[in-house]
Amino acid sequence: MAKVKGFKGLRYNNEKIDDISKVIAPPYDVINEDQQNLLYSLHENNIIKVDLNRTEGDGKYEEAKITFNKWINDQILIEEDKESVYPYHQEFTFKGKKYERIGIIAIVKLSEFADKVILPHEETFSGPKADRLKLLNSCKTNISPIFGVYDNSDNKIEKLIKDFITSTAPIIEAKSLDGIANKMWKISNQDIISQISSFFESKEILIADGHHRYETSLNYQEENKSDEASYVMFYLTGTIQDGLLINPTHRILNGTTDSLKITESILENFHTEEWNNEMNEDFLLPYEFFYIDEKNNSKFKCKIKDDDLEKFYSMSVFAVQEKIIDLFKSEYSSVGHFKSLEDAKSTISSSSIGLILPKFIPSDIMKVVLNNDKMPQKSTYFYPKIATGLLFNKLY
Repeated sequence: MAKVKGFKGLRYNNEKIDDISKVIAPPYDVINEDQQNLLYSLHENNIIKVDLNRTEGDGKYEEAKITFNKWINDQILIEEDKESVYPYHQEFTFKGKKYERIGIIAIVKLSEFADKVILPHEETFSGPKADRLKLLNSCKTNISPIFGVYDNSDNKIEKLIKDFITSTAPIIEAKSLDGIANKMWKISNQDIISQISSFFESKEILIADGHHRYETSLNYQEENKSDEASYVMFYLTGTIQDGLLINPTHRILNGTTDSLKITESILENFHTEEWNNEMNEDFLLPYEFFYIDEKNNSKFKCKIKDDDLEKFYSMSVFAVQEKIIDLFKSEYSSVGHFKSLEDAKSTISSSSIGLILPKFIPSDIMKVVLNNDKMPQKSTYFYPKIATGLLFNKLY
């Protein structure tokens, strides 16, 4: 199925950059203007100056090319001499609990979604794909890895990686802006790499983050017929581990005109119970959600009715989309999407409706994509994100 192999990673030169924490950045699509300015101030060689620089218009792609090539020429960035696979460990705290997650960075052979080897789970937009293709054409390098997950119920890859990293020192240690500790190792042993590659031959890979970049790589491959262009850099991690958090994106219906009409529909179309306790996504099963109508003092814990469970894959995000967001488009002005539960709850007012959604289970998402379906836009928020700037993959 999936063809995974090692590559000669391009990375920051430890002899030139004494603190890798100062040159890495979050993924480009979660960076706001304040974060962009902060990253610019951290270090003159921060990857933000390539991945999301401040130059206006299409000039930013030429600027990225000049900057990136200068870093290579000045040996700020150096290429490994052997093809390698890179174990990547993250340690972080979420809601007061400590987690760790282990995966690898490698390159994966591109395949069309119809082949069902690489599986998408969300819709994409043309604007981001055009932007990323221009950057890819300018730098001819994968600047950040696509985030992919796979079924690791056999635990083979994890055992191999953990055996290696417990006996070997990391080549990179860096802390992200949000306090996540990142460590990376290098496996150049061809026997180990061959074992990893063979393990993936029976695997499918679900794209967690990076749908736009993956489709961009497919387009780049069409324009550049080469062996290098037929692969793309991936971060690959197993679905069965506590450190793989798939958080929801909550919805707020802004500018509601007749919230009572929506509330009456909720009572008719869902099993509901009045809820006066704390509203927390951790209290919800995948087919449940919280509904908040401040104007009518209505707060419910809602559940999909039995007759609708199969239709909606037993996931409330589908039911909320069809039976509330799509059905009542004329009753609100816009939909707000919030990754933070606290931000979502603080936004709810007498002229809005809050829809607090549950966390996701990887196998549920896989069930959707294997049925040739996709999740509603802005459904999942895989956490933590993969740092940009730890490793690059040259396509020439």
